[in-house]
Amino acid sequence: MDKLRKIYDGIYVVADTPVIYIEPIQAIVFADTHLGFEEDMARQGIFIPRAQFKKLSRVLDKVFSILNDIEQVIINGDVKHAFDRLLRQERVEVKQLLERLTSTVKNVIIIRGNHDNYLPLVLRDYNIELKTHYLIKMYGNHVLITHGHKIVKDVTQDLIIIGHEHPSIAMVDDLGFIARTQAYLRIPLTINAEILVLPAIGAYQPGNKVSLYRDTFLSPYIRRYGIVEEAIPYILIEGHGAFEMPKLKHILGNILKIL
Repeated sequence: MDKLRKIYDGIYVVADTPVIYIEPIQAIVFADTHLGFEEDMARQGIFIPRAQFKKLSRVLDKVFSILNDIEQVIINGDVKHAFDRLLRQERVEVKQLLERLTSTVKNVIIIRGNHDNYLPLVLRDYNIELKTHYLIKMYGNHVLITHGHKIVKDVTQDLIIIGHEHPSIAMVDDLGFIARTQAYLRIPLTINAEILVLPAIGAYQPGNKVSLYRDTFLSPYIRRYGIVEEAIPYILIEGHGAFEMPKLKHILGNILKIL
């Protein structure tokens, strides 16, 4: 398995994980941990094992075992799950995550997602500001990191890195066997930029199906500007890594069918 798979200049997928590494700033980026999901489901009468934080911990263990020069961690939105309050599980698990990260790396940056209401109640104990976006410049390109549920105005960008979508691809072969896998999406935009969509890292957010229709996507960036048929998916295969696939228009037109 390749430890790093290049997905953009200076940006790599780490092994078979929903985590990217931005080499020029020695940062890892991931999105959509949705901590507290299990307690929120229990409020609705649905009881499931507490797997979110366990999976996140396993993924971070793998990433930190591969990369020994991480200086920054950027969480690109939806750290917590409940919209209407800060649940006990959310408070406990976000604190556990922050204790680990702040004791391991120099800088922790958290981008606001649409689920992150009340998150500042925890972040203030760590002197971490909840940002709407984070902008970096590398190799002459402006890279905007934002969750993706809102458009950031008046910012120059060549690449926009978002979460929010939880993309996955289901593939059917000639024998009718179905395999669903999480995917990164690299999508050109009509505004002379590209979007890189990150898979969700949460155990209970395995992915939303990808289609060729812009109005099926959640992010206004893609709904307004995405040239979806030209999107390049990078699928994650556990134990093997990330693999670049043909453009979505070719996948639909040839051997695979997006469900």
